[in-house]
Amino acid sequence: MPSEIMSSSGQPNLQISSIASNKVATSLFLPLARQVKRPFSGGHWMPLTLSRNRIKNPRNPSNPHKPRLRQKGLRIMKRYPEYKDSGIEWIGEIPAHWKKSRIKYESLVPVQYGLNINSDLYAEQGIRFIRTTDITESGELIDKGVYLEKESVGEIYLTQQNDFLISRSGTLGRAYLHQSDEKHTYGGYLVRFNFGCPIKSRFIFYFTKSRYFEHWITLNTIQSTIGNVNGQKYSNLEIPVPSFSEQAQIVKFLEQKTKQIDKLIRIKERQIALLQEQRTALINQVVTKGLDPNVEMKPSGVEWIGEIPAHWKISKVKHEFESLDNLRIPLNAETRGSMKTKVYDYYGASGVIDKVENYIFDEPLILIGEDGANLRLRSTPLAFKATGRYWVNNHAHVLKPKHGNIDYLANMLESLNYAHYITGAAQPKLTSEHLMNITVIIPPPLEQAQIANFLDRKTKQIDKLIAIENQKIQLLKEYRQSLISEVVTGKIVCLL
Repeated sequence: MPSEIMSSSGQPNLQISSIASNKVATSLFLPLARQVKRPFSGGHWMPLTLSRNRIKNPRNPSNPHKPRLRQKGLRIMKRYPEYKDSGIEWIGEIPAHWKKSRIKYESLVPVQYGLNINSDLYAEQGIRFIRTTDITESGELIDKGVYLEKESVGEIYLTQQNDFLISRSGTLGRAYLHQSDEKHTYGGYLVRFNFGCPIKSRFIFYFTKSRYFEHWITLNTIQSTIGNVNGQKYSNLEIPVPSFSEQAQIVKFLEQKTKQIDKLIRIKERQIALLQEQRTALINQVVTKGLDPNVEMKPSGVEWIGEIPAHWKISKVKHEFESLDNLRIPLNAETRGSMKTKVYDYYGASGVIDKVENYIFDEPLILIGEDGANLRLRSTPLAFKATGRYWVNNHAHVLKPKHGNIDYLANMLESLNYAHYITGAAQPKLTSEHLMNITVIIPPPLEQAQIANFLDRKTKQIDKLIAIENQKIQLLKEYRQSLISEVVTGKIVCLL
């Protein structure tokens, strides 16, 4: 058993301090994230740049109304000498020498919608077909995409260098800048502009990462079953535009600073991944081996489980659980959207996906994903306990334990390897027949309760640490957005 899980005495242990104690990345930004906006000189806001030094008092003590520009490695942003009303209510003032423009005036081509293509036409190779879901938050394309046959794509739908794609539905405002000569095409939920050069394109890209743009999206969203901002609205989006040389300086500054922030976010994400791996290893170890390291063991007959305590029972899901799949009822998005009082959880394959106005189940049960990529990826829990009053659609199996401790049984089912029971490549599926015939291990009821209590304590400790790391990531992202927002609207002068 890994040393992180078992102590020298053989008892399950939780050595996670080495992960939690890495405060270097956090201490770099937590003071900054809390002081992203700080008033000075008549109440204007003063964001701060990155520094390894803790912030004590950024003001110049000799003149409290004049910010000190350098203090032990800390650079504090200054404002432009003169401002004017931008004429854009949700942006406010901009530097006096900046101009106001619209996206359509900056683009060399009119807005163009992408292709509406049925997924049946996807091919193994050919022209890459960019979908909204292929674009990451940072504006990159994911590695694995889908393709269309070259003959099926008209010339006008092929990307050109410096094409700027932005989503009009789904994840609104998600943007991608195409900076290569490689030809792609794009879906109907994306619209295309072309600003002619990388500098202007990057400047506008950063503007789409600002809180001002986020506010504009909220104001202009067409509420239907999913939010939508059409191409005409994007074309008429008003933006502040500095000179080309200032755009270049802003782009260079933000690329440098956001790279630093993103590096810290990746460190935190890796720490979370390590904690999650440790959590999974702890559960897998305890639900298959128990809490007594000296207990007599026997072969389980299941290769990936190995030995189990000799007094434990080997059984099948169908002997230990009752399937309630026949009670599930799927509700489409339109039906759920029309509901007035949505108070009950609506479960899908990976957990709660919505609220609804009624419920099917009113007891603790175990849900297991029936289909979807998570069957193979296991990026979220596949088996989990549902409590209270709730509704379940037809993408999650519903199991009711015939006896035993439901918390142990949920953890045990989550620890199972379902790979051999999953069918389908493009759309993985765990059928009810396969699920009910999976081998499970069942300790005596008292041990089930002991294991459940132990895991409840230990996983809460890990979950608390994960929550802390997620909070730090959120603070870093808030700082990142605030910094971008202040720079692209000229609230501060960027200094390299």
